[in-house]
Amino acid sequence: MRIKQISRGFLKGLQVTGIHLFRRPVTHPYPEQRAYTPPRFRGIHRLIVEDCVVCRACERVCPVNCLTISGVRGDNRRFILEQFDIDYSLCMFCDLCVEACPPHCLVMGPEFEIAAENRHSLRRSLLSQPKEEMV
Repeated sequence: MRIKQISRGFLKGLQVTGIHLFRRPVTHPYPEQRAYTPPRFRGIHRLIVEDCVVCRACERVCPVNCLTISGVRGDNRRFILEQFDIDYSLCMFCDLCVEACPPHCLVMGPEFEIAAENRHSLRRSLLSQPKEEMV
């Protein structure tokens, strides 16, 4: 009786394997083929430095305090952004900072790869972004 149950389970497993053996794979080969990200995906932040007025609204609204922003007043009495850092070890990608930004200079990009060797290297400056990455 026990052998009958085992053989029935084994045959059922072979049947399921046979059904799925010649189907197209569901997963994608990740490094070679980029993962699909929907249009409103919340990925790594992007900053348009020229539009930032250093109002710090995004820093104040952040529930986990992962943003560090500082600036100085320039010759024409306009604030100049000196520091804009995000600690991705704390960030929960809630999008509240983007919604609070009055000049809309902070946006969420489609990138999501932020792997690091240690926790301290997850603190990134948005001022050092290459020009082609910025929106």
